[in-house]
Amino acid sequence: MKFGKSMLLAAFLAVGGAVAADEAKADIGVWTNVPAGIENKSITGVRFGLPCSISNGTVKGAELSIFFSGTRNAEAFKFAWIGATWAETLKGGALACVNIAEERLAGIQVGAVNLSGKGGFQLGFFNNCDDDAKFQLGLININKNGWLPFMVFVNFGSDTFK
Repeated sequence: MKFGKSMLLAAFLAVGGAVAADEAKADIGVWTNVPAGIENKSITGVRFGLPCSISNGTVKGAELSIFFSGTRNAEAFKFAWIGATWAETLKGGALACVNIAEERLAGIQVGAVNLSGKGGFQLGFFNNCDDDAKFQLGLININKNGWLPFMVFVNFGSDTFK
């Protein structure tokens, strides 16, 4: 019960902080284009997904959801309480059961399964990067253009030891 109250307090503080800043905003997503207009909306501030946040826009700040945080481009911290995060490009961090940065990760993914197209740091049970993650820590680490293409427990990017 304490966790729920803490999350609620954090949400109110985040919205309050976002509203206080001139350029910052907050919004709530429910599903694809619900509420109307969110599908292509970009924000600076906090986007809440109750239960999901799905947008072709950009989030600069934080995206916090119950099941799915799926804004296309993010310079943010992405969080899904019991689900997944997805972005084409992510500059920042992602915390969820499953994290996907389809094209580029410039930051860190923490979850059971982490997938990225290129770059970044991954901490989880299964980590996969198509093109040279900087560092991977997990049970299974696949880093196709990394120091080694496959390693158990830890793997490094190709330029780590240069």
